[in-house]
Amino acid sequence: MATRMGLLGVDPAVAASKAQEITPALQNATSSAAWSTFNWIVLMSLFYQQPGLAYPEYPPVLPIPGYVWLGAPNESANSVRQPLQSAYMGDTFPALCQFWRIIHEVTLRYYHDQPNPRGRLSDHVRLGFAEYKYRELIAWAETLPSSMMRSEQSPHHVLTFQTASIWFHCAILDILRPFTATARSASTSLPFKTFSCKNSSPDTAYKASVNQLKRLIIVYRKNYTAPSYTMLWHTALIRVANAILTDAKDPEWHFYLSFWIQCYENLRRSYHFAEAIGRSLLSMTLQRRDLSVDEARHMMQQFEENRLNSSSEDIRATFMAELNLSMMDPEEATVESLANKFEDIALFREFTSREDSVADGTVDLDETYAGGITMKVASRPGARVLCAMTQSCISY
Repeated sequence: MATRMGLLGVDPAVAASKAQEITPALQNATSSAAWSTFNWIVLMSLFYQQPGLAYPEYPPVLPIPGYVWLGAPNESANSVRQPLQSAYMGDTFPALCQFWRIIHEVTLRYYHDQPNPRGRLSDHVRLGFAEYKYRELIAWAETLPSSMMRSEQSPHHVLTFQTASIWFHCAILDILRPFTATARSASTSLPFKTFSCKNSSPDTAYKASVNQLKRLIIVYRKNYTAPSYTMLWHTALIRVANAILTDAKDPEWHFYLSFWIQCYENLRRSYHFAEAIGRSLLSMTLQRRDLSVDEARHMMQQFEENRLNSSSEDIRATFMAELNLSMMDPEEATVESLANKFEDIALFREFTSREDSVADGTVDLDETYAGGITMKVASRPGARVLCAMTQSCISY
């Protein structure tokens, strides 16, 4: 609808002619509608990458609310700041519009223009582009007006802007993740070319934002009530989870696992799909960390108490949970895919643990083998048998 109306996603030359037809009385309202829609679309395309998402090629040609055109209105960049501050949102909304305009090109390069079949993002996006966008975000943060600084007297929209601080670091992680040594399966870091510091690299910048996000999510959850009823910040939970679970040296993974589960347990009261997210994070932890199956099931049982329906397998959640895997196989990396595999992963962990016990001599071989087939049967409805001969799950 926004594209049809010429508000966004339209060639600037065409959009400018339509924009000139808008009366001055309607321009501010129309600009607000255009940029609000644009901001939301870019947010969804960066953080969720769901199938069928729109990727508008062009941002709105109308100036950001609080700005006016300088000269001919032929593109949105030809606008300058004017004292047209909204009494309701102050500088917050214009700052967010600038932020999402920076991110817009990232979504086009990283996700819209991906080759088929998919490959590593670092194979079709240059590090120079990622470094340029990283610099743009730093410059944006450094030029925020003093009115955006939080204090006890801050109006509500400045407190709302604290979510943007979370988005800022989430965006940095998404921009730089493909170029980290882990994502490239490499042993060394790639250097930045435009920073004077010798140790500057995607890996060091990535880790710095991870550490900032670790602190921000704790502070945000502790000091505000919004984390219990809004999903706008939960992308940070998923990104911190991915960072911690791919860093084998991070000693805080168990604390943060409990924190993630508590957060999604609260969010589940308002958002049904939060249950699937918590389940998917437990699946990822079982795969990557030394979390016992008994503890994982205990955490799952506590998490699913007073659940809203009888099965989390009915919940649709097609956005990404496993972010490195999403570059290569987005279908397997979704929240619902990982959530539905929790029991399979748990059974396989039990099976491999049993085999390790046999190898160590701590379990009697006769108790483990039946007719030459090693199996572990879960004592619950709909359980599955893991067969060592086929290494597969057989429903019965």
